Amino acid sequence: MSMKNMINSKKKKKEDDSPTHLQRRSITNIGRNFFGLRPLRKSPKESENETTVYIDADSDSFMCTLDDHELEQILKLNDSSLPPLIKEGSEGFTIEAAHTSNKDRYRIPGFLDAIYEDPYYCNFFYQKEHDNFIADDETGLGPIIISIENHPEKDDNYKAIVRTKEGEFRVAIHGNKQRKKQVLQVTQLRPNNNALKFRLVKDPKLEKELSNLELQQIEFFTNYKFGVLYCKSGQTENEMFSNIEASKDFDEFLDFLGDRIDLVGWDKFRGGLDVKTNTTGNKSVYTKFHNCNIMFHVSTLLPFSTVDEQQVERKRHIGNDVILIVFKEGDSPFIPKVITSNFNNIIVLVSKMNSENGEVFYRISFAEKHGEGSAQPYLPEIPIFQQGELFREYFLTKLINSERVAMKSREFRNRLRKARLDQLKLLTNQFKDS
Repeated sequence: MSMKNMINSKKKKKEDDSPTHLQRRSITNIGRNFFGLRPLRKSPKESENETTVYIDADSDSFMCTLDDHELEQILKLNDSSLPPLIKEGSEGFTIEAAHTSNKDRYRIPGFLDAIYEDPYYCNFFYQKEHDNFIADDETGLGPIIISIENHPEKDDNYKAIVRTKEGEFRVAIHGNKQRKKQVLQVTQLRPNNNALKFRLVKDPKLEKELSNLELQQIEFFTNYKFGVLYCKSGQTENEMFSNIEASKDFDEFLDFLGDRIDLVGWDKFRGGLDVKTNTTGNKSVYTKFHNCNIMFHVSTLLPFSTVDEQQVERKRHIGNDVILIVFKEGDSPFIPKVITSNFNNIIVLVSKMNSENGEVFYRISFAEKHGEGSAQPYLPEIPIFQQGELFREYFLTKLINSERVAMKSREFRNRLRKARLDQLKLLTNQFKDS
């Protein structure tokens, strides 16, 4: 059954508990910090004139019961003599442990920080009545740009967006119209900022700049490039990057990941590949997964050099991907540190297995570098999955969430903070006299 059909199956009656019946549910992250404070909730005892801040952070997820036949095959394949996919105690990496039961493996959450995939400002503020305010916290946050709607659609809940170098925060302010401007008194959000002076910017050009800033953010959250490296048994790093011919099993795995595309003339997300002159190969593997674009940098599809033993051109792309998928053949455990990249933060090992009746299964393992923790969906007790749409949903969701978790590590967070600070400074200077 296709994933589209499974998702549509949520419309069936509740009593339908067949293995392919997909149940959507909503997850709310009410613990997101906002300027160092937790979001507030309005209690029944509070006055209607009180101003209360809410954080909107909903995302979709689904769950599907593991088929008994698949579980039976997984248990048979789980031979105690199986060597680990990743060498235990690998220096500099933490191997993810099992966090969930085999039966609950397809309890798949929505994307982490999914709210930032939507054009919130463009949908609710752009070319609609709202105010944009700018302030500069020279001692801490730096430039701050706040957008507040003028006329709430429902009740007295005013939508607002607060932009700082730390990110974009979407809030709803509960209070009557006279108290709306209290959001500008950042004392409610960050007590040490009593002295901040916000300026109302009426220049309509700022609206366009803020919409462009949001579109850049959406691209960041919806465009992904993952490296895929083919590893034969016992190969060194240079040998892995020098593989020209792929096995049938590796080709089958690539078909599982996405579609083969011709690069010349490709008009969708290109992941840094050349789509005009074939300097990065003739073909690649791409997929559209929900609202995310994924380009896979496949080692055997990138240009091979007969004179460069290190295959720098291949490493230039794969070595700069946050996530590296290694399709491993043979029984030798993989040692992550053999990959000499400072940018590969997460190494994902995949190994093919066949059941007694010839069905294809994949055994997987994740290792991460910066100690930010594992991303959902978590690995089950036996990380062996039957090839198919359910595992693809699980696998691609975990890849995307893993990269989003990696972006929260100190190394990446500092880079993102600096880039965002530069953008906000540019806007603050551009509209300082508006």
